[in-house]
Amino acid sequence: MLNNIYEWQKPLWRQLFNDTKSMPHAMLMGGPEGFGKLAFAHAVAARLLCEQPNEAVGADSVACGLCSSCNWLASGNHPDFRLIQPDDGDESSDDVSEEVPIASVGRKPGRGPIRVDQIRALTDFVYVGSHRRGNRIVIISPAESMNPAAANSLLKVLEEPPPSVYFILVSNSWRRLIPTLRSRCRNITFGRPDPLQAGRWLTEKGVKNPAELLHLVGGAPLLAAEWAEQGRLDSYQKVIEALANKPVDPISMAMKWSTVIKGEQGLGLPQLVETVQKWVFDLVLLKSAGRLRYHDAWRDNLASLATKASGTGLMACYNDLLRIRAVARHPLNTQLFLEDLATRYLRSLAPKAG
Repeated sequence: MLNNIYEWQKPLWRQLFNDTKSMPHAMLMGGPEGFGKLAFAHAVAARLLCEQPNEAVGADSVACGLCSSCNWLASGNHPDFRLIQPDDGDESSDDVSEEVPIASVGRKPGRGPIRVDQIRALTDFVYVGSHRRGNRIVIISPAESMNPAAANSLLKVLEEPPPSVYFILVSNSWRRLIPTLRSRCRNITFGRPDPLQAGRWLTEKGVKNPAELLHLVGGAPLLAAEWAEQGRLDSYQKVIEALANKPVDPISMAMKWSTVIKGEQGLGLPQLVETVQKWVFDLVLLKSAGRLRYHDAWRDNLASLATKASGTGLMACYNDLLRIRAVARHPLNTQLFLEDLATRYLRSLAPKAG
């Protein structure tokens, strides 16, 4: 269970472990959520902490899963391992599960920032010495949630890290990290896996309509699997029915969305705004480049809407959605929020919009 390396990650793993002597002491694992970055980070930690690792090179260089170190890590009690995450205790997190099997990270991270005191608390861990006379590992996830003071505190540690300490930063938005911090790390970028490979993995897990799900989630296999488990595809289709058909008045559209939200578990305003955002993105892309990213199954509906809409109006709507999404979690009035969202969308479809 410690070697949770997905098929699409093996080339990255092989690059990292072809020469363990040149292993970087600071790694930044960046890319969109749903690709298994955190699981990969834990597999790296397990391999570096393992007392009897498989010494083969490349993809076969993995932790044994049997030694004391592997057992301690699996139970969440390894003295030479630290996981730093936001800890505000908000249990409403809808972050994508990375399928990490280690008990110590069973709780969901909070939504607040990673604070400077959390980084400073690593001082003894980093500089005093290893309990097991081996490596020490720190995983920080999501790294972009560090506040400025925390990021600068970490930067000081990375300037002169002890030889046996490894920092692994996991980030969905790595560009938000300060440049000096990024420059101290080796970048390990997680790109979208081959659709056929991801589709096979989803099929093996019993997921129906894998190709459609992968389109909707931007090619992220773990996110597609989560959607399938939660029945999110049905919820998604109900939301976009109001978008795909002939435009109606904003009040009616808002009422439809309100009904869907109340009847669908796990579907809230942030997910609704994200759905509209993806739909408008495809309208912009179809009108400007003749391509789609998310909604190939609704191409005819999108083409009909894009033909009449103005490009400037669609772009203005998309930019509005970026701002609206930031406040979607706690609106002052839900119904007014939905009506405003519907109004902005319908306005973008008008030929003279913008």
